[in-house]
Amino acid sequence: MSALSDDAIRKVFVELQAKYVASTQQVNSVKAQIQAKQRDRKMAELTRRELDTLELDTKTYKPVGKMFVQTPLREMKEMYVKNIKDSDDKIQQLEKTQKYWDRAATDAQSNLRDILQGPRSM
Repeated sequence: MSALSDDAIRKVFVELQAKYVASTQQVNSVKAQIQAKQRDRKMAELTRRELDTLELDTKTYKPVGKMFVQTPLREMKEMYVKNIKDSDDKIQQLEKTQKYWDRAATDAQSNLRDILQGPRSM
């Protein structure tokens, strides 16, 4: 006689399977967010580099919605440096989130494997 009934094992198996699928979806979602942030960071870095090549008296324009507002070059550089730092911080935060979901998916997968192999050893 097994310690757990077949219905209980089936219920746990279905719950773990749902947890695994949800965790895997979250991992994929976070990976997409990381890639988007990395693209944003790269664009900000390239723009900042281009601004570094300009002379100090060059007129620069900051995009605001559908229009552009003249902004001093120094402020434009500071804005892009801040964007780069913010992107780096967000990427680090997303990487931590990704590790959490990876761990959750791995744990669920391991538990599923244990359930599948468990009754055979009894």
